[in-house]
Amino acid sequence: DCTYREQRPKPFCIVCMPPRATRALSSQALASCFDAIIFDKDGTLLDFSATWDRAINSAITMTAGADGVLQKAVADAIGFDLAACTTVTDAPVIHRSNIELEALLSPLIDGRQFLRTVSDRVLETVTVAPHATDVLEALRDAGIPTAVATNDDESSCRAQLQTLNWLANPPLIAAFFACDSGHGSKPDPGMLLAAAASLNVAPERCAMVGDAAGDLRAARSAGFGGAILVGPPAKVGQHAHLADYWIHGLDGLLRQPGQV
Repeated sequence: DCTYREQRPKPFCIVCMPPRATRALSSQALASCFDAIIFDKDGTLLDFSATWDRAINSAITMTAGADGVLQKAVADAIGFDLAACTTVTDAPVIHRSNIELEALLSPLIDGRQFLRTVSDRVLETVTVAPHATDVLEALRDAGIPTAVATNDDESSCRAQLQTLNWLANPPLIAAFFACDSGHGSKPDPGMLLAAAASLNVAPERCAMVGDAAGDLRAARSAGFGGAILVGPPAKVGQHAHLADYWIHGLDGLLRQPGQV
């Protein structure tokens, strides 16, 4: 489903993009309103809990050992519920950059090593969000280039996209930018502007799709033509006031705005 809300350069990695094609998408589809679409990664293209929860829990155990007090301190710092083995709503580990997370953890543990452990473990559990691959394939076939803008780091992002075979030739993702790519992190607009430039599309002809306030604020700051919130009301409804469009699933990009 889709809800419409009234609207108001140095790339890190560019994979050879397919030539623009005659668009197979309906001209009424939301995606057809734009010449390029930039996606958040975690919680948008990837199912966050299925991908990250086990890896985070494992890294906490490995880092803190049997020290229950330290385990809880680490979990509290990043917003992880040890009893439920899942992240809490809008936790720092969901939306903050790896650079920020390392700083949060440094008073307690070696934050950098913790994040490396999580990144290694997550390759065993990386899970695509519903409809993500189908939507990316439809956009590629329609000649609408896509990129990823993530607060993860470059090496972790690349490894996950490669695991999913999304960087194959022809790629489903033409470029990706991370918190350590040299363009800042969301909600600052730098990585979105870099993504638009890498795709050779003006910012006002781009849309940003994400599940977090930082994604939508970054889109506004970058002058993007659309800030698209994705996710069900229970998870993302608190961010709806920041969005131009709200789709409950990624397949909403292939539908007319307002169409169920």
